[in-house]
Amino acid sequence: MARGDPEADVFAVPDFWQTSKWLQQVIQDAPPTLFTTDLGGLPGNPPFRVALQQEGFFKLPSLCLVEPKQTVTQPEQQCASTASTSSSSTEDAQDVWIDTAEPSDDKVSFRTWDAFKTTEFAVHQPMFVSEAGPAAYDALLRQAADPPELQNSDAAIVEARTYISCLLALALGRDSIFFKKDNKLQTFHPALPSFRISGYSRQVLEGIESQALRCGGSFLQLSAFVRSAYAKNSSRCEVALASSISHVLQAVEQRLAVDGIKPRSLLQLQASIRDVSTALAPPQRLVSRLRQEFSDEEILSLIFHMASSLDDGQGFVRVIVREMLRRVSAPWIELLEEWIGTKREEGIPLSKSCVGESRGFVKVEAETYVDDFGREVEDVDFRLDHTKVPDFMPSDVVESMFETGRNLRFIRSFHPNHPLAQQAVIESTQPPKAEWLYDWASILELERRTARYRDNLYEVLRASRRDSWSRTHGIGAVAPAPSSTFQLDFFGLDQHGMEEKMLASIKQLDQPMTGPKGEDSLSELLRERLFDMHGADMDRADATPHWSLLSVLSFGGIASAQAQIVNRESLRLLFDAHDIRGQLRLQRDFHLFGNGMFCSRLSHALFDPDLTSAERQAGIARQGVMGLRLGGRDAWPPASSELRLVLMGVLTESHASRDSSSFSLQTGDSSLPGDLSFAVRDLSTEEIDKCMNPDSLEALDFLRLSYKTPAELSGIITPIHLMHYDRIFKLLLRVLRMQYVTNQHCLSVKAQGDSWQCPNNASLRFNREAHHFVSSVASYFLDVGVAIPWQMFEQRMGQVRADLEDGSGDVSTKKLQSPNELRELHSQVLDRIMFALFLRKRQQPVLKLLEELFSIVLRYAKHARLEALGRGGETEEKADAAELYAEFKKKMQVFLTVCRGVSEKGRAGSGKAYEELGVGEDSLVAQLLMKLDMGHFYVAQFRG
Repeated sequence: MARGDPEADVFAVPDFWQTSKWLQQVIQDAPPTLFTTDLGGLPGNPPFRVALQQEGFFKLPSLCLVEPKQTVTQPEQQCASTASTSSSSTEDAQDVWIDTAEPSDDKVSFRTWDAFKTTEFAVHQPMFVSEAGPAAYDALLRQAADPPELQNSDAAIVEARTYISCLLALALGRDSIFFKKDNKLQTFHPALPSFRISGYSRQVLEGIESQALRCGGSFLQLSAFVRSAYAKNSSRCEVALASSISHVLQAVEQRLAVDGIKPRSLLQLQASIRDVSTALAPPQRLVSRLRQEFSDEEILSLIFHMASSLDDGQGFVRVIVREMLRRVSAPWIELLEEWIGTKREEGIPLSKSCVGESRGFVKVEAETYVDDFGREVEDVDFRLDHTKVPDFMPSDVVESMFETGRNLRFIRSFHPNHPLAQQAVIESTQPPKAEWLYDWASILELERRTARYRDNLYEVLRASRRDSWSRTHGIGAVAPAPSSTFQLDFFGLDQHGMEEKMLASIKQLDQPMTGPKGEDSLSELLRERLFDMHGADMDRADATPHWSLLSVLSFGGIASAQAQIVNRESLRLLFDAHDIRGQLRLQRDFHLFGNGMFCSRLSHALFDPDLTSAERQAGIARQGVMGLRLGGRDAWPPASSELRLVLMGVLTESHASRDSSSFSLQTGDSSLPGDLSFAVRDLSTEEIDKCMNPDSLEALDFLRLSYKTPAELSGIITPIHLMHYDRIFKLLLRVLRMQYVTNQHCLSVKAQGDSWQCPNNASLRFNREAHHFVSSVASYFLDVGVAIPWQMFEQRMGQVRADLEDGSGDVSTKKLQSPNELRELHSQVLDRIMFALFLRKRQQPVLKLLEELFSIVLRYAKHARLEALGRGGETEEKADAAELYAEFKKKMQVFLTVCRGVSEKGRAGSGKAYEELGVGEDSLVAQLLMKLDMGHFYVAQFRG
């Protein structure tokens, strides 16, 4: 029992029941009993009933003592008295907190047992000035002597409620009576020189004023940022950030200006301002670090790092910052969902024709490739802009998303009736929504929804491949959902139908108007949790993943599921609908000289001297099988009309001789795949000068194969690949010419021997060794340098195609396959072929030695041809066969020494790369050495 409570003192001493006459009066005036109990047992007293009255809000129970057998003679009066007592009690209970701010006029007294017996009260004597009340403290501060030494004697005393209202306005950055605002400088200054409220010194008030001033400054800074973000042409994430900060400011204003309009004390006001300052501190720190040139990705990265740093802070701050990250990143996440296809793309779709445009981390750009020798080629495609990716996103996840979106655009562009090209089909499989997840329960639930979506979409694709989808659902025609709204359509209706339409319209108009949508998640969160410092879910330590894993756990699963479906399906379309293997074999047959018919026809058309010349001669009609007759003519290079006449049917007939399983001309279309044809290469002035000499090694460098990659295959056969094919074709064409020259020279030497024209020893040796050298190099280039890597490439393509047909097992456990994998395989095989053919930049010394050896052989062929024609004196070179042979042997020894060094280096660094080439631990160059110098003939002569 508390002191000062009369009822507490009544029950304190039991002897009072026997002696007090006042007790009898209490019994007579007592109200009806609500609860009775036997208080007997006291000597000389009858049992009484205790009445506990419980009407009214927060009313303390009253104790009434009534005689047990007392009868009420006047029930009307008793009921009226009871009602009056209950009414007054209820009124007192409702107004119990009204006058708490007013000081009580009753004197404070202390109750003791001694004073209770003597019915006297000991008057309390205050020991401190603070206990004497605010008036005594104010009188002390007003004294001129200033005993406290606080210098508050000249401070004017203002009304407390007005002062507190002004502090609330100051915390919100508003002008008030006591604190004037300078709109130009955005600062505040007091309206009076010095003032305070009763009971508080000026020094105490300055502390809370400084807190309110800092809070108001933060409020003004954030408000200015919100206004500037909406006024200028801001990005989507910046507008989302301004919207989030605006909701925070509205919640703070609601708290201080509406809910906290009447704080009961300065301590309560200080606590509210402190909470508001804590809530405004993270947005203020974020805004202060923002720069005008920041992009959306930099804003997202800044908010992410701020949220991760505050994850161990106060509960409501942690939750608010997480919700801000969720809202600000929503525009970027929407772009991500639109790119990978889980969300319908808004606006004009991004395509390859939109050169220079960008959307998020994807841009359409014409990229220029430069090879090792400075040749440039341009390619227009989707590009991944790494500068537009937030730093919290792992690079492998972003690259997987980018590849998925690019393959999805391939399907939409070239297969519009495919299920993946129809957004309604994807939405029917219920794709999961990408958003930030901070707890393990949500992450596990996302994994379940992602797995269900992947299985549903995979079943749809399998059904479409069985042609059941087109029969049951109709690919390309999605049935519209039934509309719940009334449709105004009265044409062709009878009276009954018209009446039904009118009744449906009236029923719809009778429905109540839909109200505005409720507050969003951030507003609701701020209203419920902003100042709940000790809520049940605020200070609880959540078992959350590390922040470095949140992006992978939130978005990686969705990206992986979409990639497994889209990439595999696009790869399947490349094999089945576009026959990518046939297109690649086309390059193998012609650019890499894999077609024997093509090699034979091209060799005869270019070099055979027995064919009819295609040169235009006055008065002579061209007839018969014509050829360019390189080596048997003086005018070079040939005209474009000669090239067309000679090479007209070479490609067509060679293509028709291929296996019927590849491309065929059964459709009647005479054009070759990719418009394959001969063309003239763009050459520099120096290169043109070299081509004009028919006896030089560069005489045929102007001739090339023109191939235009189909648009649907541009991701697999890129312009840089075509550039590599062109360089390989140029070298192999030189080798083809050298083979023809050495073969013809062998025949001529043999003819001289048969006709008793004995050639000298140097000619015989040069002829034999040159033929061995050229045939060995040609065999190495075609059978080893090209055939072995391409055979491995074909096996890998076959394995990829077989994996696509594997329908066993769960789709989630299958290997991730995509067109990017096929493109990488294509690039690797070309790199290995170019390495084997000495076409890499670091192999230029080896290739230069090889070309010098070819040039020596051509010089000797020209010398022998002119000698046979009796025109030996026409040549500018005075060297004979012996000198050319000595030079050839010297160059041959150097070439073999260099190749041996390359082979040893390759053997020392052999490993997985060489195993993938199919040659084990030995390098490809070692096989060339074996062909050229098996018995170390040139090495022995070089040492000797």
